[in-house]
Amino acid sequence: MKLNSVLLRSTVVAALGGLLFGFDTVVISGTTQTLTDLFHLSPFALGLTVSSALAGTIIGSMLAGIPGDAYGRRDSLRILAVLYFISAIGCGFAWSWSALVVFRVISGLAIGGSSVLGPMYIAEIAPAKYRGRLVGLFQFNVVFGILLAYLSNYMIGTLNLGATEWRWKLGIAALPAAFFLMMLFGIPRSPRWLAKKGHIDEARTVSMAFPFFWRFLSQCLINCPELTPFFTT
Repeated sequence: MKLNSVLLRSTVVAALGGLLFGFDTVVISGTTQTLTDLFHLSPFALGLTVSSALAGTIIGSMLAGIPGDAYGRRDSLRILAVLYFISAIGCGFAWSWSALVVFRVISGLAIGGSSVLGPMYIAEIAPAKYRGRLVGLFQFNVVFGILLAYLSNYMIGTLNLGATEWRWKLGIAALPAAFFLMMLFGIPRSPRWLAKKGHIDEARTVSMAFPFFWRFLSQCLINCPELTPFFTT
């Protein structure tokens, strides 16, 4: 089984959620001193500010399976991309400490959700031979996103933006979030999810880009007789 362009493109796009995972988690590290001075934060309040995204991550990872099963992995990733974008804009324009924390929690929801649905989507479209390597791209992007966050903080720090510097450091994440959302409109739904939901015609169309999926449906036919029309029409 060879990798085709649709499979590679879909994998790279889904893995962008990992890049935003790493970026959003770490980018706040470049703003801690400014936030402390601006909002007069105690050590506890600063810790709460930084960890608020992690609290959202826990919730997001626990609940991601609900929309993932109901609306599909790809469409749920679109929702998460919107949350990434909203959180970045919200943090960049935060009018108070509490608003900043709320938007960081929203970022955490997106982080947690994408950490579940991104690898899930990739695993469902990848042939067994390459599945581990393709899912591993998501993990690579998490680390790459951390690197980009530090690089972004450094570059923005050299621009001498003054009192608004921290807003730019947090708000810049809106750019990759918007790109992630846009790219998600160019990949298909998971054929496994479509088959599970009984969308046979769409599953048949999508699976043309993933030939290995025919073998999966053959196995499912034993336990899912309702899939018979897929093979007989």
